[in-house]
Amino acid sequence: MNENKIVEMYKNDRYTLRHLSEVFKTDHHKIKRILLKNGVKITRRNTLKKFTQEHKNKISATRKKLYQSGKITAWSKGKKMSRDHILKNMKAHLKYDVSLDWLKQFEDIEKLKYLNRSIARERDYRGFNTEIYKKFIEKFYADEKFNHLFSEYKKTSDKWIKPSLDHIEAKANGGSLLLDNLQFISWLENRAKVNIPQVEWEKIKRNIKYYL
Repeated sequence: MNENKIVEMYKNDRYTLRHLSEVFKTDHHKIKRILLKNGVKITRRNTLKKFTQEHKNKISATRKKLYQSGKITAWSKGKKMSRDHILKNMKAHLKYDVSLDWLKQFEDIEKLKYLNRSIARERDYRGFNTEIYKKFIEKFYADEKFNHLFSEYKKTSDKWIKPSLDHIEAKANGGSLLLDNLQFISWLENRAKVNIPQVEWEKIKRNIKYYL
């Protein structure tokens, strides 16, 4: 990859990181690292027009259609990514300031990805900071119930047993956003439980045949 050409295109031809990543068929994070290594200050994003959420949604919908039609493809499609590359990419997209060495301690990358996806929605990560995030990953990576559900889901792809993040006491009933109020249960159980208090839910489960 011609680093001098990348620097020239960014500085003189006003290419953005993503434009350069498409030209050189790589990801924009690598382009950014090359520019920084060559002493180039990343400023292009500040010169772009600030898009409204509606405009962003339109761009997202258009790109999805292009991907589905095959007119454009992800730069990584068909490539086998190394473990280090996957973890570096994960770190770059996390909202939290964790080190690469911290991520490397988790052997099962698919399980780590799943835990990250489980708190991707704002309503699930609200109140999280870096320390809480790290405690969340460390707790549930080793959690017996989560591991059982995740293992069964990987074997069967049965959506009913898919691990689903649940507030033990529902927020609607005054349940907290704290880590101690989180658990993983099956997708089916989470849909059935809804906002039922945990004590009542345990009673229902003990007498499930009565209700069914």
